[in-house]
Amino acid sequence: MRNHAQIQFVQAILLCQSVYSFGETFAGTKPSEAFFDEGLPGGLQLLQLSAQKNDEGRTGGKKKPNVLFILADDLGFANVGYLREGNHVKSREVQTPVIDDLAKTGVRLNRMYVHYMCSPTRSAIQSGRAPINVNVLNSYIYNHNPEDPVGGYAGIPRNMTGLAELMRRGGYDTHYVGKWDAGAATPDHSPAGRGYDTSLHYFGHSNDAWTFNIEDVMCSSSPVADLFEMSSQTPFPGRPATWLQNPDSCTDQVQDGCMYEDEIFAEKVQAIIQEHNEASPFFIFWAPRVAHGPLQVPENTLSKFSFVDYDKRRIYTSMVNWLDTRIGYVVQLLKDRNMYENTLIIFSSDNGGPVDAGANNFPLRGGKYSNFDGGIRVPSFVSGGFVPEVRRGSWHDGLMAAWDWYATLAGLAQVDHTDHKAAAAGLPATDSFDLWPTLSTWDYESPRTELVLGNAKGGYAGRHEGSTVVGGLIWPPYKLVLGAADGYGESVSLWSAPIAPNASSTGFFTSRPDAVCGRTPQNGCLFNIWEDEGEHNNLAQSQPGLFEELVARADEMQKTVYSPVRGQDGDSTKFLDFCKANIEWGRFYMRPWVS
Repeated sequence: MRNHAQIQFVQAILLCQSVYSFGETFAGTKPSEAFFDEGLPGGLQLLQLSAQKNDEGRTGGKKKPNVLFILADDLGFANVGYLREGNHVKSREVQTPVIDDLAKTGVRLNRMYVHYMCSPTRSAIQSGRAPINVNVLNSYIYNHNPEDPVGGYAGIPRNMTGLAELMRRGGYDTHYVGKWDAGAATPDHSPAGRGYDTSLHYFGHSNDAWTFNIEDVMCSSSPVADLFEMSSQTPFPGRPATWLQNPDSCTDQVQDGCMYEDEIFAEKVQAIIQEHNEASPFFIFWAPRVAHGPLQVPENTLSKFSFVDYDKRRIYTSMVNWLDTRIGYVVQLLKDRNMYENTLIIFSSDNGGPVDAGANNFPLRGGKYSNFDGGIRVPSFVSGGFVPEVRRGSWHDGLMAAWDWYATLAGLAQVDHTDHKAAAAGLPATDSFDLWPTLSTWDYESPRTELVLGNAKGGYAGRHEGSTVVGGLIWPPYKLVLGAADGYGESVSLWSAPIAPNASSTGFFTSRPDAVCGRTPQNGCLFNIWEDEGEHNNLAQSQPGLFEELVARADEMQKTVYSPVRGQDGDSTKFLDFCKANIEWGRFYMRPWVS
């Protein structure tokens, strides 16, 4: 690891990068990103936004809360302690005391649903739309269809309004730290293009924690480094963070003198909080790399779990413990700065845990890449001093979706979340509900009464470029699953034991076995997930009328899905363009690459 002096140097630079004034924010921001009300002249737009920065009258005289949104990556349902306690399967392998304490002193969201893989969930949260209305694919980062200048790219279409744009309208200082994975082709796709004042992030699905290189992407046999920053000192939309690059010698086997990528992100979050001017609230979206592959963790954390007898499980649980400790540092800093009492902390995973990579979703069926609950029902809670005392320590069993945070946070920021920019471009409207009334009191049920599940034609095989299909429907207490693979297959149809995976199960888990979930009562999949959370008892044949009603509802939703052609994975011309745009000083660095 780097020595103390090196770490202090990096921290000092991060602190400098996080200091900026409201006026400076606009110095490096193009007009279309700085001014949000397109119906006003530029000068009035600036006055309007500046007034919103300091207007507390819209909140009844109360301060708007700081918001810290922590989106963990690939976190399994049984990889946090508080959910194991509820199922009476404690394990000393699962050590998440900070996460557990935050959950137990906040509101545990027992029915929080996401998409079954990374980019669609992240696109949904940032845009306020179900994945079927924004993105159901983990497209390759270099995909591009020039015939569609709005949606012909990976991630969120260019003309959708980002969550941070709403928060900035409401007077928030907005910061993004960590994994982005919601688009990268143009400046509009970047965090800066979606409304974040500052960012320190990587664009893609997965990268190496020590080299910061994109996994499985090479230009002329050379790796592409993916670490990018935006601050008041950089022109829009930012620049490669080459000053944070580790020495070339750094690997998971050679960690001395190297900085773990998530350590850089955690220190950036602390720097933002340390230097924050409390004249305005902050919105920090912290998206750690943990616990996505490649499975890598600092040796001093891994050594604490030497008693775990299976390599993947040992590394995975070490990564989660590492993150838990850093969350603790951030929470303590909020308390030290007397900011905790007015901070709302939102915690969630982006999808279920990958059972072939060390994660565990017990007692749920399935995992990442599956519309069974193990792939889409995730650990989630709200905590912090802003949570009303009457709700602290409670569970909430109402249906919720990750894209509901869009309307919820817009409500707390006192701004309208209607997306006029998207409507003008003919894009789908938001389908997000404000959850705060049901989270802050006992007087309201969840406003969400159904939830549509997304998928790509071909299922797992179509995850990079398949067309958008409805993959099922949750209609409490029932859930319909419609397989999208050949033969109506639904991936990862398996159950984890309380302590899993292990050497004997890894081959089976890696195969991601399918179940048939067809469109008739004879071959369909229907469950009462409020009574049967493991999805063991298929009701399709015993309740054919209900099954057919839900299939008809899914078919109705299919008529309006958003399914652009984003480019072909094998398009060598677009890949060459990507490489040409990302070379600098003889090395390849990821950045927006389409003019």
